[in-house]
Amino acid sequence: MQLDRRQFTKIAGAGGVAIGAAWQQACAQFAETGEVSPETVRTLLDAQGSRSIYDSPEEFEKLRRAVENLVRVRSELRSFPLDEDEQPLTVFRRG
Repeated sequence: MQLDRRQFTKIAGAGGVAIGAAWQQACAQFAETGEVSPETVRTLLDAQGSRSIYDSPEEFEKLRRAVENLVRVRSELRSFPLDEDEQPLTVFRRG
């Protein structure tokens, strides 16, 4: 099946919304309980495609722990204090 740019954007956008909502749910769960529920991880997994090796309970648990670690690292990075006078390392300019 050949997709034009509009069709691709519509399909990708719908998947992006689902992943974004599931990611926000994972962040909220982790903030409240310190864990991400298996249902939320399954939603993230299903939104990105096939479950493949994550049908195995052991592999799924590894994935769940990895998602929790990613959420924790994200929150630590976002809460990192920055000096308001500090200039960014990279500056993007339109040429």
